[in-house]
Amino acid sequence: MKRFRFLLLIVLVAGMLSGCGVATQTTATATPAPTLAQPTATLAPQVTAAPTFPALPTKIIIGAPTPQVPPPIDNKPTPEGSSTVIADPTALKLVNEAKADLATRANVLPDEITVKSVEPVEWRDSSLGCPIPGMMYLQVITPGYLIILEADGKEWEYHASQTHVIYCDK
Repeated sequence: MKRFRFLLLIVLVAGMLSGCGVATQTTATATPAPTLAQPTATLAPQVTAAPTFPALPTKIIIGAPTPQVPPPIDNKPTPEGSSTVIADPTALKLVNEAKADLATRANVLPDEITVKSVEPVEWRDSSLGCPIPGMMYLQVITPGYLIILEADGKEWEYHASQTHVIYCDK
């Protein structure tokens, strides 16, 4: 019985070791992969270009927005028939958001709001020049806009980044 176990053990070890031996070369024919009726999409990383901004003046005053050269005018009217012309689609979207906010804040119709000015600026931090006491803000230069609107004879100041706008009551 001991010899039988010993023989069985040797056969098992020999079988395992034969898998580790030198492989013999075999020729296999490659079969093409089946094609699908519709091509499959491959995921590739998408690279988007960083937004470009006009050059800034060399003199920068800490704590105040730095005006930039306004974008070229291409005679697109502003929303709701205002007299100021806004060529930048991002600025136009932000002005529309500011006007919608002012319409509810001042209880006026959007047609009664006049765009006094829209200036590209770089804010000194993510508070957009209008910090709330006790709040923490990222200390990064934040490109955006200073938007001045008029309703009922009063000027309203809005500060914007490239994505959102806030009312700034100074």
